[in-house]
Amino acid sequence: MGDFDTRWANDFYCFDNICYIYGIPSNNFLKYYTLIKSIPIHIKSEINTNNTPCTQTTFVENILGRKNKTNKIFYTLQIKNPTENYKIQNKWQVLFGEKELNWKHIFTMPYKATIESTLRNFQYKYIHRIIATNKYLFKCKLSNSNLCDFCSENIETIEHLFWECKHIQPIWNQLISFLEQHQLNVNLSFLNVSFGINSLKSIDCNNIVNFMVILMKYFILNMKYKKQVPNFNCFVHSLKLKIQIEKEIALSNDTLQIFEQKWNRIKFS
Repeated sequence: MGDFDTRWANDFYCFDNICYIYGIPSNNFLKYYTLIKSIPIHIKSEINTNNTPCTQTTFVENILGRKNKTNKIFYTLQIKNPTENYKIQNKWQVLFGEKELNWKHIFTMPYKATIESTLRNFQYKYIHRIIATNKYLFKCKLSNSNLCDFCSENIETIEHLFWECKHIQPIWNQLISFLEQHQLNVNLSFLNVSFGINSLKSIDCNNIVNFMVILMKYFILNMKYKKQVPNFNCFVHSLKLKIQIEKEIALSNDTLQIFEQKWNRIKFS
């Protein structure tokens, strides 16, 4: 237990820190969650009672150290001060031309679509274009080529990596077919792949589609890192795992009814 909690902060390491420190595969979240759940309540209570911030810790470190608070803080900053992100907004606005972008929807969408912090954080990075494409890495002299890892034909920009590549378009089409099989009819474009949809008949339907869109982009990026062309069957496997993680979180938060209402239409063969 001494290795698992951080004595300087009177708190447990988060999943990402455990993966980094001990080299645990990033797909073993359920084992981490099971371990946390097995810790006796009196130990958790003692840690929560004695959890006082270190006086030498900076304000930012305090924020980032609060695992359950970070997303909410960033969410509040984005919603209340969207104009502070003018440069990023302008880049997207130029890319999509004259169509006016709904930034309130863009910033709130990931927090409605998923309760899992990994996907929320990924979408935050995507919105802010903090994605290490080969175009950027080559410019920084961190890559030998600026070409796409999948097709090796075009410069790997965010637009190409997540939408334009000839190896990526087929899996988006397969996702459209998968959604149609579950009575979720959408026409995906790079715009709604980037920022989500809000046009379906119910909030839950919108959230399901947006969840899968975020996960697909996250899946594509992971396949890039592995130097493997994305495969839709592998994506479905990731989808099942992420839905199971959402269920475990819902059980922990006593929100299983909300989880079931959201996901009851998605059935796997």
